[in-house]
Formats: sequence, structure tokens, C-alpha cells
Amino acid sequence: MLAEPNCRPASAIPEAENTLAHSRGRLRSNAGNDKTCLVQIYPPNVVDGMLLLEQPKILVGRDTNANLVLADQSVSRSHAELEWTDDGYVLRDLGSTNGTQVNDASVQSRLLQSGDTIHFGIFIFRFLTADSIETQYHETVYNALVRDVLTGTMNKRYLLEVMEREIARAVRQQSLLSVTMLDIDHFKSINDTYGHLIGDEVLKQFGGRVANVSRCDDLLARYGGEEFCLLMAGTDLAEACEIAERCRQVVANTPFQTEVGPLDISASFGVACLDPVRAISTLDFLQLADQKLYDAKSAGRNCVCS
Repeated sequence: MLAEPNCRPASAIPEAENTLAHSRGRLRSNAGNDKTCLVQIYPPNVVDGMLLLEQPKILVGRDTNANLVLADQSVSRSHAELEWTDDGYVLRDLGSTNGTQVNDASVQSRLLQSGDTIHFGIFIFRFLTADSIETQYHETVYNALVRDVLTGTMNKRYLLEVMEREIARAVRQQSLLSVTMLDIDHFKSINDTYGHLIGDEVLKQFGGRVANVSRCDDLLARYGGEEFCLLMAGTDLAEACEIAERCRQVVANTPFQTEVGPLDISASFGVACLDPVRAISTLDFLQLADQKLYDAKSAGRNCVCS
């Protein structure tokens, strides 16, 4: 006999705050410049193709404790480091087996300039600063590859690649990983009644509201149509349900302002947590959350089921 789904009604959890109090911050660089970055040229990488340099010291290597992990035998465990100085980022080789090259010349220590090409083993990166037109170009191309054009959230392709990596990491490290499937209730009737332009407006606002109450390390992606997915690393089922409830409240409690006037919108949420002991594919993990989403729809919509 199937267990009764755990569905939370609208009153189950107190009102959501505007932001999560426990959002995880990042150590930012002294550069005060969020656009200094490494762009991975080879091998091509959709998931981490543009790496913002947000820390004053960045360890590069094969070791899983490195800030920039390059999993190939051509890269030493502690291969090199980038350190922010008053003059900019300095690249230092850490006695790596195959050396570190900048613009095809082996280096021990080098102050990087925008446009420099860096080799760590088989990996090739381009170092770019904010004042570089090339930075803007790469950022535009990268965003086109990984973001949903309409909502600005990440796209399905990016989500699936990240999920595959995060599932493998969770199993390897026996760590927590949760996923939530989100679906706007009665979205077809919105399109049928008001037209697709209003439907698009609702989708954009929906993505924005959910993103605003998600934590900075959570991954929100549009899965397709009116369905979204929220991937939460290091999060157990109870905490994932709390986050989903905050998202539900921020959607349902305030009407969406549209060109045809305010619209009351709600959404249903299905939450699943990975069992790190049992191997599971990305699609099977999503299917677990999708089944809980179906339970939420069956329970009357506008609720969280796990």
C-alpha cells in the first residue's frame, strides 16, 4: 500500500520573510570587481565555462579541496594559485609536474593581464578583466548557453549537467542533496484567458519571486513550460520543504501585477531528497520530485508535498 503523501497546506508554516536568513554568502575578492574571470577555452565546459574570481586566493589543482578543481592526470593535485595583490591577480606555479604556461611560456610567477591565455595541463583558460570588451562578449555567449531567455533562470540543459555532477558528489561524499519541482497552477487557463504575452509576464515574475527567496547557492532552472526546478546542495528534506514553502508563499500571497490587472497565482511543489547510499540517475531523481509534484496537484494544488 502506498504511503499517504506528506502535503503541507497553506497554513502549515509561518509567513515567509523577504529573504532567507541563512543564505550562504561568498568570500569576495579585494578587487571589488565581480567581472574579473577565467573563461575555459578547452575542453569546452557549459557548466563552469565562465569562472568569476571572487576570492583573494584561488588554489588550482586536481585535489577535490582546490577552489578550481581540474580532474585530469595532466594537472597536479596542487598545481598553481592565483592571488589578488594591489596590482591585480598574480599566478604562481606550485611546483606542478607539467608546469604552468601563460601565452605558451612557462612561468613560476606572473602578474596576469587581460587577455592572457593560461595552460594548466590539458586545460586552457583566458584571463579577462571587467574593462575588456571580450569579457562582455564571453559573458553574453555564456549566458545564452545556460540561461532561459524568457525568465532569466538557468535552463534545462545547464540544470541536467549540474545535477549529474552534484549527484555524483553527494554519493561520493555521502552528503545531502534535495530537489524541488515547481509548477504554476492552472497556467493553461491563464494563457487561454489572457493570451501568451500575459502568460510570459507571469512566468518572468514567477521566476523572479522564487529566485528572490532562494539561497544564493541554490540552482533555479526553468525545466519546461510552466515547470521549474530548484536544486539544493547540502540540504535535507525538512529544510528543502521549508524553502519550498517560502517559495509557495511568496507566489501566492501577493497578486501578480500584469497589463490586464492583478492576477492571483499559486503553484504546487514536489520535494525529494537523495539517498546517497543508493545510486540513482539524474532523471530518476527528478522523477521522484515529479511524483511528489503530482501528489501536490492531487491534494488540491497550492501546497508542498514530500
